[in-house]
Amino acid sequence: MDLRKIAESFDLGDISEVSELRSGHINRTCRISCSSGRYILQSLNREIFTEPEIIMRNISRIEEAFRDEKIISIPRYLSCGGRNYAELDGEVWRIYRYIEEYPLSGNRNRAHGYAVGRFLKIVNSCATEFETPIDLHGFGLKLPLRNIHGDTKADNIIFGRKTTVIDFDTAMRGYICADYGDMIRSVTASGIDMQAVREITEGFAEGLGGLLTLPEVDSLYPGIVLIIQELAGRYHGGNKNFPNKTAEECRIREKELMMQLEKFNEHRDEIREMIKNCFS
Repeated sequence: MDLRKIAESFDLGDISEVSELRSGHINRTCRISCSSGRYILQSLNREIFTEPEIIMRNISRIEEAFRDEKIISIPRYLSCGGRNYAELDGEVWRIYRYIEEYPLSGNRNRAHGYAVGRFLKIVNSCATEFETPIDLHGFGLKLPLRNIHGDTKADNIIFGRKTTVIDFDTAMRGYICADYGDMIRSVTASGIDMQAVREITEGFAEGLGGLLTLPEVDSLYPGIVLIIQELAGRYHGGNKNFPNKTAEECRIREKELMMQLEKFNEHRDEIREMIKNCFS
């Protein structure tokens, strides 16, 4: 795909530099510099997201929910012909201004937890329901279905002028414990740090601002277990689920996740008590 053609569709001006970013597992992502500024440009992987229009409609809902938000931020996607994406040569492309990162003066774990909690509070305080673009988090719990982010790993929080939550490809209806579990999983990948878990949970509880019911609070630890099991299962399925990884890398990652799950089971009672205290 000629990126200049895409830039023209969004009225960006001439492209002077393109850097492909390798951090994502699924979509192609580039940072581009144009006469009008720097941007993040992404194409949606149609093999994984068979109905990308659902994702972009959810993004419109999120942007509307954040219209008056002053504390945390989200990317604002550029318009192309009245839509927040362009479809060129069978590919769906979307773009937003590049978000510069800055040194964080406060506690990073607490800020991460607060941003996710605040995001969930905002998108569940408006009269809209997300659509489901992909089959994830099929936990089947007897809890309220809510709007969730679906991918709350540390990479999806940018500490810029404002803390910014990004990547809404898996925003859907689901359970809050899935977002909590994924957040905790992502920051304990190299080992369980109970201080970090506590800091994240304290920030998360503050950001939620009393949104959760007691059964939802009780579901948070099981959410860690379920999300690790689910992700390990996806890696067990091989690189069809992670096109940027080899089959061997997927096997290694599955093993790492199962080891992580064992560690969480060792700390189960301690984490349950800590969650209870943070939400009391």
